[in-house]
Amino acid sequence: MTDKPQTPDSTIAPLNVRSGPSTSFIVVDTLTPGEVVEVTECEPGGWCFIQHPGPDGWVSSNYLTATPSAGSAGPDCSFRLTLGPDGPEFTLVCGDDPGPSPGLGPVPAATRACFYDLPNYNGQNFCRTVGLYNSLPPIANDRITSVRLFGGAKVPLCANVNMGGYCRQVNNNVPLLGALINNRTSSLRVFTGALPPPPPPTPVTHSTGSVDLLQTATLNLDNGVIAGAGTDIWHQAVTATQKFITPRNGARLARGDGSNRGFSGCSVASFSTDSIPIAALPVGTYVCARTDQGRISQFRVNAYIGTTMRLGYTTWAN
Repeated sequence: MTDKPQTPDSTIAPLNVRSGPSTSFIVVDTLTPGEVVEVTECEPGGWCFIQHPGPDGWVSSNYLTATPSAGSAGPDCSFRLTLGPDGPEFTLVCGDDPGPSPGLGPVPAATRACFYDLPNYNGQNFCRTVGLYNSLPPIANDRITSVRLFGGAKVPLCANVNMGGYCRQVNNNVPLLGALINNRTSSLRVFTGALPPPPPPTPVTHSTGSVDLLQTATLNLDNGVIAGAGTDIWHQAVTATQKFITPRNGARLARGDGSNRGFSGCSVASFSTDSIPIAALPVGTYVCARTDQGRISQFRVNAYIGTTMRLGYTTWAN
């Protein structure tokens, strides 16, 4: 946390004042756009403590803009609030400047892309360094009209969040975007060189639930149904002391270290048609499975009730 002299700031959008520096704290007041407050300290995480007529508290610095004192700057000058790793900095900006407007983010490094809400690099603007930005804040969403690139940056602009919908690749400065993406950008990516591969898709849950698997019973992990056609695991009892979870109908299992590996970990697990001894499955153990339908699944031993195994499972649609 960094202390700084009290400096007048104003809000650029309705803004919640919270009792602590995160959205997990309660709201104690709400500021109106343009309301002037005093910022007394900020944290690198993007939260500042403000004082004003009303309950004092913490606000997101993304929605603050520095307000110059009377006589402190000329008519073409303004103060910029930049929140960096060492705390907030206020910079006097005069004339044409390609950096970000107050409230939209810190001044970026040399390799960056800057985005403007008017043609020919005019109006409110913000810049981003190399990275994936799956959603833009309300002040920037659907507001990009021109783009300026620095340091070899390239940018795909997409109409939907998570790089979805129509996308346009920008490799050079663009003073006016075309109609399909102008004022329609909701996500973007800044990169150099070759376009990085897209992140893996978020898995979709096909079936999930809790099942009591009696001794000698079978379970279909594709739908959570006991017995019937297409079952994937069998609570096998060879003798009173020799008991197993055995894959059936072409399904395969992978106990691994028994930890929760989720979809991504189970997708690359080493599966086998071998049975797993119940003795190797204490409460809390996770087992990956590939069902007879080829879906990735995972179940957890939640409890033993007599000779019944209580399992929780999730099967993904892949």
